[in-house]
Amino acid sequence: MTTTLLAAAVLVGIALCVLATWAHLRYWTAHLAIELPYAHTEEIVTPDGTAVVLRRVPLPPGAAPSAAPPVLLVHGLGANHRNQDLAADRSLARHLAATGRDVWLLTLRSGRAPRSFAERRRVRFEAMVDHDLPVAVRGVLERTGAEALDYVGFSMGGMLLYAAIGRTVPEASIRRAILVGSPGEVRVAWPLRVLLRFVPRVLVPTFHFRVLARLFAFASEWVATPLHGVSANPRNLSPGTTRSAMVNLVEDVPGPLNADFAAFALAGGAIRAGGAPAIAGLARVAVPALFVAGTADKLAPERAVRVAFDAWAADRPATPKRFVVVGRAHGHRHDYGHGDMAIGTHVVDEVFPTIAEFLAAPPVAPPAVGDGPPV
Repeated sequence: MTTTLLAAAVLVGIALCVLATWAHLRYWTAHLAIELPYAHTEEIVTPDGTAVVLRRVPLPPGAAPSAAPPVLLVHGLGANHRNQDLAADRSLARHLAATGRDVWLLTLRSGRAPRSFAERRRVRFEAMVDHDLPVAVRGVLERTGAEALDYVGFSMGGMLLYAAIGRTVPEASIRRAILVGSPGEVRVAWPLRVLLRFVPRVLVPTFHFRVLARLFAFASEWVATPLHGVSANPRNLSPGTTRSAMVNLVEDVPGPLNADFAAFALAGGAIRAGGAPAIAGLARVAVPALFVAGTADKLAPERAVRVAFDAWAADRPATPKRFVVVGRAHGHRHDYGHGDMAIGTHVVDEVFPTIAEFLAAPPVAPPAVGDGPPV
């Protein structure tokens, strides 16, 4: 009888813990969630059977529509479209829309939740290069009637363009490119690199960041830990921003995608797609580009972003390109980490205007004879 009562007590305890966790998640998700309006939301099935989502940002009242091409914003790893649209006052998407630009947000297959097990297994870097980006670029052009668009990639969003442009995404469909915190190589510390060599690809785990972020969002700003400085510089985040980001934009990183990034690190850092290093294919690109790096970025340090910058249009010297570093040494109020280049305290006046100005610049003059076609 005692054993039976003990077992029953354990089961009741487990049930109460599950119920308390569920209630905790429900409460804080509802309390910290920020709903934003979109003019159009559409899920598009990709050729390999998963899906991406396109969202069109509405023009604010009084904003005159611009004649410039549409803008496509693509999020990073472990995030969704809210990466660049966290809140109305901390959103690159809405900053550009306020200037009259037709802005679209892409949610990659890696940023969608929930997913079936089969769909989760198809979350691969190369699958997003082969399907997600071409589907999104084509989708925006078809829905707007434009011949080309401006592309803004944050972190992995830029890395995908490195691998896709001129291969699965026609170069002519991209008028200008902005790459924010997008490294041209993937490096990890040598102890982790050694460990990865002994982990079979099939055993690389999924990082369940979504539920963990929502569980601990309420306490995320109580005490600073070493983890706080990995994804962003906490000194460059306004109170409440970390909590909001953990609930609204954090997503899981599926095992297959983790395995892809591990493979890049083990291959000397080279980002590969289609059997070839992505960076090698950038030399002939003739799309004007702006690269943005943060002085305190631990996930995409300046040197890693510069690898892509140096490769971009290396054989097309007439192609305009610019490298901008944001941090105190360059006149900014804080050193920028990774995530705060999208949602930091001063991005609205220190980062967003630089991006908007580059996108608004007049068309460049045709390159010299022998240097490729006009941009």
